[in-house]
Amino acid sequence: MIKLIFLRRTKMLAKNALVRIISIFIVFILMVSASPINIFAAAKPWDQYTQYLPGQTPIAKRHLRAAWISTVINLDWPSLEARSIENDEERIQRSKDELIEILDRSVEMNMNAVFFQVSPEGDALYKSNIVNWSRYLTGTFGKDPGFDPLAFAIEEAHKRNLELHAWFNPYRVSMYTNEAIVESLNIEKSVFKEHPEWIRTARSRFVVDPGIPDARDWVVGRVMEVVNNYDIDGIHFDDYFYYESYEGELDDKETFRKYNSSQYSNIGDWRRNNTYVLIKELSQKIQITKPWVKFGISPAGVWGNKKDGHTDGSNTNSSLTNYDQSFADTKRWVEEELIDYISPQIYFTFANSRVPYGEISDWWADVVKERNVHLYIGQALYKINDNNDQYFQGNDAVDEFDRQLKFNIMKPEIMGSIMFRFKNFNDAGKQQVVNGMKKNLWATKALVPVMPWKGGQAPDNPTQGKVDSTNQGIKLSWLDNDPNTTYYAVYRMNKGEKIDISSDGSGAYLIGTVRKEQNGLQEFIDKGTIDANKVIYAVTALDRLHNESRELIISTNQSKYFYDVGNQYSWAIDAIDSSYERGIVYGDGKGLFNPGKNTTRGDFILMVVRALELKAEFQDNFSDVPKGVYYYDAIGTARTLGIAKGDGATFNPNGNITREDMMVIMARTLEILDIELEEAGEESLDMYNDASLISDYARQAVASLTKSGLIQGSGDGVKPKHQATRAEIVVVLHRLLQSIDSI
Repeated sequence: MIKLIFLRRTKMLAKNALVRIISIFIVFILMVSASPINIFAAAKPWDQYTQYLPGQTPIAKRHLRAAWISTVINLDWPSLEARSIENDEERIQRSKDELIEILDRSVEMNMNAVFFQVSPEGDALYKSNIVNWSRYLTGTFGKDPGFDPLAFAIEEAHKRNLELHAWFNPYRVSMYTNEAIVESLNIEKSVFKEHPEWIRTARSRFVVDPGIPDARDWVVGRVMEVVNNYDIDGIHFDDYFYYESYEGELDDKETFRKYNSSQYSNIGDWRRNNTYVLIKELSQKIQITKPWVKFGISPAGVWGNKKDGHTDGSNTNSSLTNYDQSFADTKRWVEEELIDYISPQIYFTFANSRVPYGEISDWWADVVKERNVHLYIGQALYKINDNNDQYFQGNDAVDEFDRQLKFNIMKPEIMGSIMFRFKNFNDAGKQQVVNGMKKNLWATKALVPVMPWKGGQAPDNPTQGKVDSTNQGIKLSWLDNDPNTTYYAVYRMNKGEKIDISSDGSGAYLIGTVRKEQNGLQEFIDKGTIDANKVIYAVTALDRLHNESRELIISTNQSKYFYDVGNQYSWAIDAIDSSYERGIVYGDGKGLFNPGKNTTRGDFILMVVRALELKAEFQDNFSDVPKGVYYYDAIGTARTLGIAKGDGATFNPNGNITREDMMVIMARTLEILDIELEEAGEESLDMYNDASLISDYARQAVASLTKSGLIQGSGDGVKPKHQATRAEIVVVLHRLLQSIDSI
């Protein structure tokens, strides 16, 4: 019986314990499901980069945004349909129209540069004395297309304020080696015919042997012909050096024996030196010829795998590396600053097991850090919905590109993105990603990053801004006669807002850029339904290397130079702008004047001396005005002239000046300038209800200055004890200068 009771109690306790465990588990599950974070979720490959992946869309005022325009086998331009048109006039027009559509779409996507393939096969999409016209223009190698595609592309790109980089494939001679291709290559000016000893086969393509010095000179000559003859913004090479494909190494053993001169025991080191010599020579020649032209390389994504013995390589497992397969030591080129930018083709996702996007981008960021080389990431727009990686598919692809672009913006060393390739911006299967870019990360305009080592200088500020409402929108106009100006940036904000032009945040207000066509009057139309009385515009001038001037502010009832001098200070706008132009007053360097800020006695004396160009030699100064302080000379001059008296020994330069003291000093200044004011007695102060507050030593000065109109009261008072603001002082000085000018 006892045993039975014990068993029953044991079962009951076990049952109760089980119920409690189940209850706790259910509560736990409910809590987890209600939580915004799923603690059971597996770690994502990008979790370690959360500092570069903010929830909100980051703004980058300066970031390269570009696409490659491929002409090889008519991938992007011109279309096969265009090149096949038999009527030359129609073919030319169709080709031009297609290129204009590409450039217009680039502007629509808020790009600021294009990389235009001008020599895909030892040929030319430009007028050349060295190589033949490209077969991709007309279908026939060597046939004159009837117009100069590169000249046309440059003109139209610059109209739209897009940089144009001329993209070369340095060694390739043809994409195919079939009989028809061989026959087509046997014409005058063809390297295939004129230098058959240079030609090698790499898989199914003809190339020139990079190890032959004369062949290298031929490559340099082609590039420099374009540098010399065209107004390009950059020269660009892609990843094809010794390898044209993943298979098919070219046979250059005989070249190695002939040209090595026993300097290198390893053919790989010799090959890397050949590509190094080419890059170094071009770097030097471009810099000497046109120092503003940029030179950049877009290699495959991985320089070298650490697992392959490269201790300074990346934690990747790439089968095609710059160092070991292409024999291009791109890392060295960056370290020696032979190039202005590098754009590794990181055509992978964060989740890629062999070459993770975050890992390899981080590696390149470390390579360029503190070097005069920009890093632009080449991105695989072409793989969207056309690749077996899950994160290049559907909604995952939208999120992946969002991550990649955020990473590129937030990582300080990454200065931009280049998309491969242009046609994919119009492909139906990629519109979800493209639209996501346009609505988020590329929703605002962006300026090309400055390369300080390339030189250049910010132009003079635009002047004489004007705003008019038209049926097309708000028309802005301004004057600019600085020949250094290449284009303008236009910013728009609501009245009451202010921006720091030098900050990334100002990119949110950048609404457009416009090319300068000639000196003199410039115009920009802000299209749309906008009330001109509610907005402020800022216009800056930039040189071709994107160095930016200070802004000209354009709005109704608004200072031209300061955001905080608007409607509230309409009575002071002309005085402040004029005084700024004459170098009498300055702002804070960020577009603010602080018109309502009180003015110290030292600053007031400095303004007076500067405005009237007063000079006097002096030996001593007030005891509380130390040598080296910025107003030391001004106060010493004013003391000697009898303008600044203080209490005899001290002046209290850091104390705020009152309106009555301002008037006393102004009266003394007029006296030493021999400017007589109309006599005014005590009765002239009777009109002010606060006249009794005026100190005895200031009454005559206040009476004379108010009667002359140099000082005006506010309402019924003259406010003698109030501290004078910067706006008030500038207005008084402005009136004084106008009076002097009229004498």
